[in-house]
Parts: sequence; C-alpha cells; structure tokens
Amino acid sequence: MDINEQEIKKQFSRKIRGKKRLAICGGSIGRENRILIQGQVVDAGIREPFNVDSLLDFLTGLFNGEEDFITPFLDFSLAPVRKPFLKIQILRETELIYESDIFSGSRDGFFNFDSQLKLEPGLYFYQVVFQGSDSYRQQTRDLNFITNFRESRINNYTVIGMGRLTVLPSDYTGYITTSDIDQTYLATDLETKGGKLATLFETPEQKLPIPGMPELYKEMKLHTNNSPLSFISASPHFFRRSLAATIRKDGIEMDSLNLKYLNGTLQNVMDKAINSIFNLDDLFRDGFAPALNRMKKFWNSSYLSLFDQLTYKLSTLLHNRLYQPTRAKEILMGDNTESDYLIFTLYQLILMDLISGKELEDYLYNLHFLGRNAVTRDNAIKIKKLASECLAIHGKMNPVEVVLINMSHMGPVTEEMTDHLDKALPIGINIHHLENFKLYHTTEGALGFAVILHAKNIIPFESMINVATSMLGKWFNGQVIDEKYLLSLCRNLSVPDYAEGTKHLLRDVVETALQS
Repeated sequence: MDINEQEIKKQFSRKIRGKKRLAICGGSIGRENRILIQGQVVDAGIREPFNVDSLLDFLTGLFNGEEDFITPFLDFSLAPVRKPFLKIQILRETELIYESDIFSGSRDGFFNFDSQLKLEPGLYFYQVVFQGSDSYRQQTRDLNFITNFRESRINNYTVIGMGRLTVLPSDYTGYITTSDIDQTYLATDLETKGGKLATLFETPEQKLPIPGMPELYKEMKLHTNNSPLSFISASPHFFRRSLAATIRKDGIEMDSLNLKYLNGTLQNVMDKAINSIFNLDDLFRDGFAPALNRMKKFWNSSYLSLFDQLTYKLSTLLHNRLYQPTRAKEILMGDNTESDYLIFTLYQLILMDLISGKELEDYLYNLHFLGRNAVTRDNAIKIKKLASECLAIHGKMNPVEVVLINMSHMGPVTEEMTDHLDKALPIGINIHHLENFKLYHTTEGALGFAVILHAKNIIPFESMINVATSMLGKWFNGQVIDEKYLLSLCRNLSVPDYAEGTKHLLRDVVETALQS
C-alpha cells in the first residue's frame, strides 16, 4: 500500500509527552524441563493523545488504540535501558506459580532468562518486573527526565512487560510451525527502495497479508492440537510492536516472534573494526598486506550481514531447536525472494551432522550465495557452536517434516533456485538422494501451502476450502481475487507429484461451488 506524504508528515509531527518503561517480548516456546525467556527493556515515548494513565496492553507494549497508528518509524527511537535489574514471574491463568531471583540485562537492555524450571506442559504467561538499573549513566538519565517531564513511568518494582510461554511435553511428537513474514505471510513490497522505505511508515491496518495466509495459520492451529506457531524475520527489532499488532489484527495466535537486532549488529561491526585496526600483534607478525586483506574481508562481510538473512535465520532456527522436544516435527515456511530455501536446507544438514565442526565453520565463512559473502568468521563460529549444542541434546535427528516456499514474482523461478542451491552446497552432499532429508516444495501462496499440507495429512480437506473462500475479494498480484481468478489459481498451482490428486479435487470442488 502506498504511503502518502501527508501520512509521513503526520508521523513526524506526533509530539512525545513523556515516556514509559517497557519490556518488549516476543513470546517463547520451550519444553517442560527447559525454557528461555528473552526481551529488551526500553523507554518508549508516550505520544499524543495518550498519557501515562492510558490503558496499556503489556503483550504488545501498546496503549489501547495505539495499534491504529503505530509504525516501525515511530519505534525507531525506542531507547534501550542500560543494564536493567529484573525478575521473571510465571503465571498460569491468573495464578502466580513462580518468581525468579533478580538478574541483570545487557548494556543494550536485552535480557535472557534460561531456566531448567520444571513446568507442566501447557500455556503460561510471564511478567517482567523492573527492579532498577546497574548503570550510573542510566540512573542519571532517569533523574534528568523526571526533572523535566512529569508524565513518566520509570519507577522500580513494577511490571513492565508480558509474554506468552508455551511449554511442550518432553516426549512431544506434534508439530511446530516456523514461518517467515515478508512475502510468506505479508505481501511486502521488496522490489523497490520506495517499497522497502514505505514499510517503515505502515500502520498494522496498512500491512496486507498474502490472501489466505491468516486463515491457513488458524486452520493449522485448529487441526494440529493447537501446535505452536513461531515467526522469524530478519526485519529490524523496532518492527516488533507494529508486527505484533498486525498479527493480532489478522486474528493469528502467535507463540513467538523473532526479529533481528540491527543496532547490535552495527555495534559489533564497530567493535570488531576497532580491534582489527589496533591489533598490532597481527600486523607485525603477518605484515601489512595480510592484515589489510583480513580487514577488507571483515568490512565487506559485516556490511552485507546488515542486510542478509542467512546468518540471522540459521542461528535463530538452531537456537530455538535447543529448547524444543527432540521428536517434535517442524513445518518450515518461507519464500524465494532471499535465501530461505538455502537456510532450511543447511538447517537440516547441520542437524543430521552431515557438516559440522571446523568444516562447517570454514564452509560458512567462504559461502558465496546470490552475490553475497555475508557470514563473518565470528558468526560462522557461533553457528558451529549452536550446531554442536543441538547435536549434544538431540543427537543426529532431522525434525523437519515439510518445507514450503512461496514463489513470489520477485524471486528466481524453481529451476534457478535449484541451480543456486546446488552450487552453494558443500562439496560431496547431494540432497536429492539423502535419506530423511526433506527437500523444499515450491508453490504459490496460501492455496498451494494448503494443498501440500492436506496431502501430508496435516490439515483436513475442509481447511483447503476455508483458505480458498477466505481469499475472495482480497487484493493479489495487482488485482482483486474474484471467482474466475480463484478458479485460475486452483488450476495453475505448482505442487509436488504426490499432491496433484489433491489439487485436482480442490479445483473440481471450487469449480462446482462457483457454478452453483
């Protein structure tokens, strides 16, 4: 959706009347003997017409009604709270069943509560309680603010955020769905710089889902015993509140939302650059030319990593796997506009221990994909460590059940994807002949996803019909989906051979229904 100049000016003109301290959380999926709760403590500006007494939804971090105009641009200035002291409270319904000891967050306000707390399987909510700060700079900043603004909520010993906690049985064998966002769930314009820029100024109401995707997520929840749904996106962290509001607006029940911390990436680039420049030992030992080459390699890969999805998504998938039950079955959803199909492939190869240790580190460091060489040595080492931890916990097991790739017109066609992937894979690995490996399936949007999921006996036939009918009247590929266009989509879906029968049956049912 186009964002006009008047709307942008309106966002620039919104005055900040105060600030409120918040813990922005994305939800968590764990198992009964291990959970991880993550988030960031920030100071959010209170903009007109709201004040500190306005009703706040701690799950989204938004005042009641703020979801009507919140945008990533307005959240770009969220100020991290340095080294916060926190407690975690876990509730089942309204009953407080656990309270942690006090622990500290990072200088960027991020916190991690990794616990082997014994919790019965089920749905919980957690509260983040602010206890103060371990930073003199932060305390001084707070005192200065209180002196100048009266409308603030930065007092200690108060709940500043909430999140959803889904705890699965250790012997869980059901599904966990992990979905990308842009061009998988949301119809985001990634083709032009103007389109990418516009996403900064879009409200939740202006963010349009790919037709049928909200209904598909709901059908999957309904028919897989309320299995967890996790979103992973390389969008910057300041998209979190607007995306959470968008997902809620579309009626999707989300268990976790993982976004990239862009400011942290920038800080790491600067820190490593300084270390590279002033590391005299390497300079005198190896000479100027090797040191210059290393620095050039680092700067190039670090710059590209700011925009690349591979390192972030692969790391996040492996990190999330640490907390999943060993025999859980994963459904992975992505698209062809970036590197999802390579990420989902490498994820399986790593969990099957087909590439590990120093070989994995060197492979990632030298990986060149779609014109990018974006995995730094530090990130390659990080992924190697996560891989080792996953193997230690789960053994050599591939949890992936099905991989679905939406074929956007903005990405390569299937044949090009196959060529890109074959050239990028480690030497000696042929994924087309690997036992227990799940090759990605390319298809078109929610309808194609639904056909494949039904063919896999994951959702029933009526779910496909519900997805199809929910698409009528929606905007897709430059036109409104009417009955004729819907039937054309059913006829022309790209699906694997085992799903062809399901596709033809869906086409016949839709055609009969439309004729009647």
